[in-house]
Amino acid sequence: MSKSYLKQVLTYINKVYHIGKEINNLKDKIIKSPVKVSTITFVVLLGFMLQINSFNRLKHWFESNKFKKIVPKGAQIPCIDAVRRCLSNFDLEGLKDINSNIVKTVIKNKVFQNGNIHNLKVAAIDGVELFESTKKCCYKCLSRVQKDGKTHYFHRAVVCASVGSDPHIIFGQEMLEPKRDSSDKNEGEITGGKRLIKKLYKQYHYFADIIVADALYCKSTWIKEILSIGMDAVVRVKNKRLNIVKDALGIFKCRQADDFWTMKEKCGNYRHIKAWDEDNLEMADLETKVRFIKFVEKIYYNNGGKVEVKESWIITTDKTAPVKILWKIMYKRWDIENNVFHQLKTGWHLDHCFLHSPLGVETVLMFIIIAFNLMQLYFFRCIRGFRDTRMLQIDFVEDIRDEMLSVSNWINPIFKVT
Repeated sequence: MSKSYLKQVLTYINKVYHIGKEINNLKDKIIKSPVKVSTITFVVLLGFMLQINSFNRLKHWFESNKFKKIVPKGAQIPCIDAVRRCLSNFDLEGLKDINSNIVKTVIKNKVFQNGNIHNLKVAAIDGVELFESTKKCCYKCLSRVQKDGKTHYFHRAVVCASVGSDPHIIFGQEMLEPKRDSSDKNEGEITGGKRLIKKLYKQYHYFADIIVADALYCKSTWIKEILSIGMDAVVRVKNKRLNIVKDALGIFKCRQADDFWTMKEKCGNYRHIKAWDEDNLEMADLETKVRFIKFVEKIYYNNGGKVEVKESWIITTDKTAPVKILWKIMYKRWDIENNVFHQLKTGWHLDHCFLHSPLGVETVLMFIIIAFNLMQLYFFRCIRGFRDTRMLQIDFVEDIRDEMLSVSNWINPIFKVT
């Protein structure tokens, strides 16, 4: 690759998302620091964009002068201890505002104008564990006791992201709180999820048509929360003991499927899908009646004639979407696992404890989310035909790393505003 992707990516994120201006608006909480907070923010953000696996790697980049040619002349490069001190007492709200402005720009630029699943804007919500330790802990740590009697400390967050098509954008996250007072349990994922949805609606208003979630969220309180912000819910169902499940399965037992279709997968397998659809079913503690759909899939594998049968159920408040679209939404919920959490942990090293302090953990998480969003937007909005040409993201990242030492006669656009 002969093109300068380092220049391209920095120019893109500054021109479209005004990262230079946003970085310079951050407040410096360190008194009389010889290194500007804008410089620290830039080197940390670029480090995460280029998928550093630890702060020791960032320290090596400092010592090998990798940032020398892309920061303003005369600017002091921080030592890694200064980075850790700064992130432990960072302007977290300012950092969240940067991600919020990125998402608002995405919405303003109509990235999801045509929807990401059949003209519908679909977002998924799920929880993710960041890392755990049996030795290190802080007052923000959640905890659990294993069978061997050891206490494990960890941090967990609820994340909301777009699913269905590229780019996958993280709208926001909410950290779960630890045990309080006499409580013997950490804060639940649904509680954090409801708090996150309220914040996202306050920031972006109508950012999705449908919020899809796994079976943990199959509760009337969650569905009420989604309806209260004018969106529809699609939720997986697995608990056979629920009255709505018993009612629906009893109705479906006496009739043929309402819809049937066949799909050929890329791997050559065939999937025959039957759907039973029943509207206006009652759910406990919910005034609004919901729609219950049962899917039965028969999968014919092309490697020996093996046949597998799967059955799945969903509850939704959407009364108009065809069952084929709702089936796709149910499956595309896995994008938050495969295209967000999996990438964050394997590429962006989300499961590594970069910094363990009450504020530092969430600060690092926000840096990783911003870096992930910017790189996804760069890959799928700036590079034409990125997915179709089967380009690898890691190839671009490695080329950008190499360019950091060879770039010359170029002013970094991130610092033009200073």
